[in-house]
Amino acid sequence: MATLTFMGAVTGVTGSMHLLETQGSRVLLDCGLYQGGREEEAHNEDPFPFAVKSIDAVVLSHAHLDHSGRLPLLVKDGYRGPIYMTSATLDLIEVLLKDAASLQARDVEWENKRRRRAGKVELLPLYTLDDVEDVLSLCQGLEYGARIAVTDEVDLTLRDAGHILGSSIVELFTNESGRQRKLVFSGDLGNSQAALLRDPSVINEANVVLMESTYGDREHRSMQETLDEFENVITTASQNGGNILIPSFAVGRTQEIIFRLGELYQKGKLPQQLVCLDSPMAIAVTEIYHRYQNVYNQEDKQAIEGHSQTAEPSQKSLHSFLPTLRYTVSTEESMAVNRIASGAIIIAGSGMCNGGRIRHHLKHNLWRSQSHVVF
Repeated sequence: MATLTFMGAVTGVTGSMHLLETQGSRVLLDCGLYQGGREEEAHNEDPFPFAVKSIDAVVLSHAHLDHSGRLPLLVKDGYRGPIYMTSATLDLIEVLLKDAASLQARDVEWENKRRRRAGKVELLPLYTLDDVEDVLSLCQGLEYGARIAVTDEVDLTLRDAGHILGSSIVELFTNESGRQRKLVFSGDLGNSQAALLRDPSVINEANVVLMESTYGDREHRSMQETLDEFENVITTASQNGGNILIPSFAVGRTQEIIFRLGELYQKGKLPQQLVCLDSPMAIAVTEIYHRYQNVYNQEDKQAIEGHSQTAEPSQKSLHSFLPTLRYTVSTEESMAVNRIASGAIIIAGSGMCNGGRIRHHLKHNLWRSQSHVVF
């Protein structure tokens, strides 16, 4: 008889990890980092609560680190089986996991400088870029709707979850002694008001449903109310001469903001002549979004194709939909943005303002009464 064991994201929302076991198979759903305060993140050092080498396959619902961020640790501990996900998720985790490894290396080096002075034992990062490369060598990108056998007893199909690019609802079909059952794992679900992405797929039947409920008790206002408020901030900032700062997450949120600004530009309602995307990771992710426009919802895809200022279909993208968008990659370019006193919209990470280039832009703009910050 198949069993399901919850190993993460149970008393909190990070560290997603669940184990499906049949008579002869063990399939891991997600392998996420614990994120938040020091107490939560300390769990990332915990050993896995199963024999790593006994896992037959891993299925990843989407690229966010609270679902994917411990994959390098799993491989570091000896896992050598396949890791299944959509092709878009595969492209995204390369960016996210490499960034996570680089940040860990930098943070550990900073801490070790202090430890060396104090004569303390030096620390090691959770994982390195080499560990990330080992993960990528095991990954297999799938298309939505394809059904494949991941073991002799378990088949897999991925459906669009509408959360971020490449996000999936996981369907697992078990067959034990002729008894067939279906497990549906929602991953993180999007909503019908989101830009660019399609609505989450509708699953009509299942024997067991494992569903996220992060915002299950929250009533959201309509997207139109949010967009009206956003447009009002843009108009006000233009009238009083201030910059607009938008702290934003690199995956999903940034691309939606660019699209919404593009909509305003195409309607002649974006007076600002410069939109700066000041985040190397968000820039890389936006370029990945461009490669997967085939999974956009039809309405927004047609808007981009119909209004982008380029004759080449392959070049029609979020960037061409918003011609005033400028990428600032280098540190020097980012510092130059700090010298802009008015008339700019600056999108930068991190979305929680606890790191990244947004902190420098806040430092250079918050003292101006005409500046605006949009969360």
